[in-house]
Amino acid sequence: MAQKAGKRRILNRAQIQKALDLRATGASYDGIGRGMGISKTRAYQLVMIGLADMDEESRAAAAGLRALELVRLDSLVSAHWPERANPRHADVILKTIERRAKLLGLEAPQKIAQTTPEGNALPTALDLSKLTDAELAEMKRLYEKAGAVATAGSDY
Repeated sequence: MAQKAGKRRILNRAQIQKALDLRATGASYDGIGRGMGISKTRAYQLVMIGLADMDEESRAAAAGLRALELVRLDSLVSAHWPERANPRHADVILKTIERRAKLLGLEAPQKIAQTTPEGNALPTALDLSKLTDAELAEMKRLYEKAGAVATAGSDY
């Protein structure tokens, strides 16, 4: 009985991989189903199961990498701790602790203001309600002359 379940699991894995491979090449769920001799619904299910597995594997890999980085950071602190009175060692310890806190998400998020590429504050939005219909029409004409495309629902 256990051997049958194992074979079924291997078959399902192979089906999932084939469905993912077909989807990656751009095949529709209907096309995947026809190509694999299964329903469109089953093709969709196989792809979704495969994507969920990939997501789970990515999370597990990220957790493993995070654990490795924490071990490395702890080793750095341990190596420098005996000389912590020395400012150079203390600096390494503090930077390592800061990095560890960031890696674990222990710090409050920082607010970052949007700026221009030059670092200046973004200009405030224009108040177009103060323009006349004629001025709005002229603005639209100039905007389009410059090569910009007016968006749907915009009042120029």
